[in-house]
Amino acid sequence: MSISFTHSRSSGSKHARARGFTLIELMVVLAIMTILTTVFLFQQKKFDSSTLLRSLAYSVALSVRQAQVYGSSVRQFDTSANGFKYSYGLYFGTTQIVDSSHHYYLFADVNGDKVYTATPVDETVQKFTIGQGYTILRFCGILNSGDQSCTTGSTGVGQTIDSLSIFFKRPNPDAQFYSTVSGSASGETYCAVYIVLQGPGDDYRTVKVTTTGQIQIGSINTAVAGC
Repeated sequence: MSISFTHSRSSGSKHARARGFTLIELMVVLAIMTILTTVFLFQQKKFDSSTLLRSLAYSVALSVRQAQVYGSSVRQFDTSANGFKYSYGLYFGTTQIVDSSHHYYLFADVNGDKVYTATPVDETVQKFTIGQGYTILRFCGILNSGDQSCTTGSTGVGQTIDSLSIFFKRPNPDAQFYSTVSGSASGETYCAVYIVLQGPGDDYRTVKVTTTGQIQIGSINTAVAGC
């Protein structure tokens, strides 16, 4: 009587197939997932930041429009006899503002000096506060000749200014501008002004206001063509 033994490979093959992933394979998969998650979160954060900055630019533009409506319509600032005749405007700058990069004011020009004055007369209509991480970077006044964007910070055609008032005097809906350079009245007549807003990183938006009262939202590279 002979006995034969037959080696079966089926069980060994099944065992090999059921072995699963090696440590190296798991580490590679984990690394890929980490990279993809990081890229997604970075892009999402950048998108959210850009969206919030654009929303901030529109909020500033709406504030300008609010000043225009107040200044060109019948709105009483106080109960005095002169309460209906004041100009209304927005003020951006260092004077009267502790943190000028995060605040600006809608004001009634009670004393007629074309800037926001907290004392001796409180001209505050509304104080606007910008959230952390976003700032009012600078302002530029564009003169009546030449083309100039608000990027160079040069004087002359595109003049960098340290305080800016955009105001409206009844019944004219056109915008008027008053600015200072190094603390003194600039004496320049601008055809348009820019307000430059900065978000986290190097993300910028501009709010442009012209003498005709037009308001535009753009990027920092937006140029003015011979206004």
